[in-house]
Amino acid sequence: MLVSVDWRAIAADVPAGSLLRIRADQAARIWSDGADARFAAEFGIPYSDGLFRMLAGVADRDPGAPEPAYVEGADPVPFDGPHGPLLQLGLVYGAELYVCLPDGTIWVADPDSEHELELIHRDLSSLSYLLYVIKAEKPRPEERPTPNDWADVEDLIREAITPWDDLPFGGEGRFWDRYLDSYPML
Repeated sequence: MLVSVDWRAIAADVPAGSLLRIRADQAARIWSDGADARFAAEFGIPYSDGLFRMLAGVADRDPGAPEPAYVEGADPVPFDGPHGPLLQLGLVYGAELYVCLPDGTIWVADPDSEHELELIHRDLSSLSYLLYVIKAEKPRPEERPTPNDWADVEDLIREAITPWDDLPFGGEGRFWDRYLDSYPML
């Protein structure tokens, strides 16, 4: 795992039902590295107010999770990607989110991108941490943030993830740059 923060403290900091976990049997099938599989099953991926939604077919459903947290109907079946088989985990900001089975990298198929698939994280811990930081740092509307506040938040988000993984913001026009430039951050 790339991101070595106090995951237990993060889990204690978020509301019940906001971490979407992968069933242990599915996690062991998806990640060959035992630590990654345990992370997926024990910690999971933050829902982050709907920024991430998990496929029901891989989910260890939490009854406390919001109803839209799970995507029904889609059956996770691996397919050949540019660097090996990919398996869909869910949706992130409306784009299909995949894990590469041989190496655990995280990919996205964004309909608004000029690329069919884009590598966005080096591992699951990086994705989970970025989703956590976005939720933790994003100002609430009642705070009445100014444009300068938003710029500061975007900087904080970039600075939080880049030491662990330089892919999310490692070039112009990347998926997470498009997200930060979009209306959900306004």
